[in-house]
Amino acid sequence: MSGTLSENHFVNLTKLTSFSTSGNPLILQVNPNWVPPFQLDTLKLRSCHLGPHFPSWLHSQKHLSFLDISNTRISHTIPRWFWNSIFQYKYLNLSSNQIYGEIPNLDFRYRPSPLLRPPSSILDFSNNGFSGSIFHLICNGLKITSYLQLSKNNFSGDIPDCWMNWPGLGMLNLGNNNLTGSLPTSIGTLSSLLTLNLRNNRFSGVIPESFQNCSSLVSLDMGENEFVGNIPTWMGERFSGLSILILRSNKFHGDLPIQLCRLTSLQILDVAYNNLSGTIPRCIGNFTAIATTDSSLLGNAISYIAMMDESEVVVDASVVTKGSMVEYNSILNLVRSIDISKNNFSGEIPMELTNLKGLQSLNLSHNFFTSKIPEKIGDMKSIESLDFSANQLSGKIPQSMSSLSFLNHLNLSNNHLTGKIPSSTQLQSFDASCFAGNNLCGAPLPNCNENNPLVPEDPNGNGNEDEDEVDWLLYVSLALGFVVGFWCFIGPLLVSRRWRYKYCHFLDGFIEEFGCFVRRCY
Repeated sequence: MSGTLSENHFVNLTKLTSFSTSGNPLILQVNPNWVPPFQLDTLKLRSCHLGPHFPSWLHSQKHLSFLDISNTRISHTIPRWFWNSIFQYKYLNLSSNQIYGEIPNLDFRYRPSPLLRPPSSILDFSNNGFSGSIFHLICNGLKITSYLQLSKNNFSGDIPDCWMNWPGLGMLNLGNNNLTGSLPTSIGTLSSLLTLNLRNNRFSGVIPESFQNCSSLVSLDMGENEFVGNIPTWMGERFSGLSILILRSNKFHGDLPIQLCRLTSLQILDVAYNNLSGTIPRCIGNFTAIATTDSSLLGNAISYIAMMDESEVVVDASVVTKGSMVEYNSILNLVRSIDISKNNFSGEIPMELTNLKGLQSLNLSHNFFTSKIPEKIGDMKSIESLDFSANQLSGKIPQSMSSLSFLNHLNLSNNHLTGKIPSSTQLQSFDASCFAGNNLCGAPLPNCNENNPLVPEDPNGNGNEDEDEVDWLLYVSLALGFVVGFWCFIGPLLVSRRWRYKYCHFLDGFIEEFGCFVRRCY
């Protein structure tokens, strides 16, 4: 629906308690001093046009507990009277506007009695221009909120150490701000926390030991910060229900803990751009949620969490796949990805990795992996993106790779791979740069005989056998020539004293002449 709503449309609606027109580009145009004839408890105006000023007529709504004015083109500050009334809401969504300013110290005089507080509440300020500290909101704020969404703003400063007063908090998103400092120990008191997003801030220090008490976590995103130290082994022991683990772009070092293999519900693992080393644990095949291709078998529901009867809160995650960052939300439970690129991992790629038949994206690039690509890689039928570039892999590309029918992003460049690229409609469709920096041939690279002109084409297919025979004859000839040459020279000296005397006399004369020459030069 489109058009303009004015105060005349509401003149006779004195008994109106709920009004919802979300998702329509309607314009609500009323006098700034308008006092509505109704008292609402629910108001949903998502994607309508209310701005640019904050709607002042909301001041008259004393019973409003559910308010959604997200994406309504508000580009102004929030008046003080509204800040003092936020305690009355069990759902408050101001996201995706251009609201700016700082969060003031909240006035406790306007807080409702504990007996009147809603059982749970959702607060979403994301994707705005809020700035300053979050101290007043966290330490003097709602404290009964189940979902706190402050991402994509300009908040700064440290995280306050007041989380012991938020026992019911289930979802916390502070991502994409300018927050600094280390994680406070009180964050470990959030035993009901299901999702935590700290992505793209400037957090530092180690992950506190108290954090292991957040044992209900389903999604954890700490990527793009400056965390240091080892990845704690207790993550695999305490976070048994974890489905998403993103530690990307930090300063973690050490091994990838073998205890992470206990995370049978894990669907997304991203530890790229760190300083991790060692080998990939062979138990990586224990990720049951990635091993299955049937999404209906997954017991968790990371795509959304129902917080109350009237609303669902969507869980989102930013995942790098096919070389690009993609933000998933409603279909997040269908995504399965592993990214350990840009580290110092070495050794072989474990064969057990091919047990993950539901894996869609695998990135092992820019490490020091050696040996061959696993022969059974063709068993990973769901793979769409595969990146093994910039390693030290050798041998041939497995023939089974030609059966990966969903593969649409491939990079095997800058390794030590040899031989002919397996023939398949899928592999030949990629650009030649995907195979560059190896000793490969065949489409999409030049023909093998053109790439190796010294090897004649054998119509019977015996080229490799002839090459092996030539190499064997060369090695035998070199060994025989060395033995014959050595004894032709040394043999006579061992047998004849006269020859030994003449040879030594020759050497003495040569050395004396050489010494005279040197003295004349200087």
